[in-house]
Amino acid sequence: MRPVAAIVLGALAVSWMILTVLDLRENDGAGPIIAMFGIPALAAAVIIQIVMTRLGDRKRVPKAVFWWVLAVLPLGTLAGFVVAILRDPDYFIADEGPWMLLWVPVFIVVGLLLGALVWFFFVFPLVSIVTVIRLIARGEAKPGALIMPIVLLSLGVLSIVGGLSIDTDSSGRASWGSIIAAFLGLPGNYEVIWEPGLWIVRGIVLAIILLFALPRLSSRPRH
Repeated sequence: MRPVAAIVLGALAVSWMILTVLDLRENDGAGPIIAMFGIPALAAAVIIQIVMTRLGDRKRVPKAVFWWVLAVLPLGTLAGFVVAILRDPDYFIADEGPWMLLWVPVFIVVGLLLGALVWFFFVFPLVSIVTVIRLIARGEAKPGALIMPIVLLSLGVLSIVGGLSIDTDSSGRASWGSIIAAFLGLPGNYEVIWEPGLWIVRGIVLAIILLFALPRLSSRPRH
């Protein structure tokens, strides 16, 4: 499929530009992280949407699609990192030793897997919202059909903005208490990095609660 090939080649072009041209140390090393996680995840998410659309239309998915996603994209990204490591070996090896380089292909695969989450919380809701709006304009759907994709998109935004807003002293399930305390404005083992982000998250949570609560309250019989 030409769209899939174009997406993969475009993603690799951006990754290679970041890894071979730009300064790897700028913005606390954000470039390599974007090339390792962000670009493969975004490319995979868009390709998943293309595949799901074809399956929804009962069309066959060519085997070349899986070749582009599972071979060309990760191997091309890995090749870009090989060039980047040769450019600045001290940046990648540092004090941990060369064995840390073994994690690079693992992280690239993780970036591809993250594409499923990016698709579910961002690409799929956005496509659904556009589709439902078209159906509403034709009189073939009700506005209520927008609720679930908007909620999914809001949850995705909430996760991103919330993660950028605070820094906790713990990770995993141990950090949930600190996260909840931060969003409620209670004292805890966390550091607020971006105060407006917390208010954005609180607003999203409140909007989701009202979205589900108001219809139920209005449907209750009045005495």
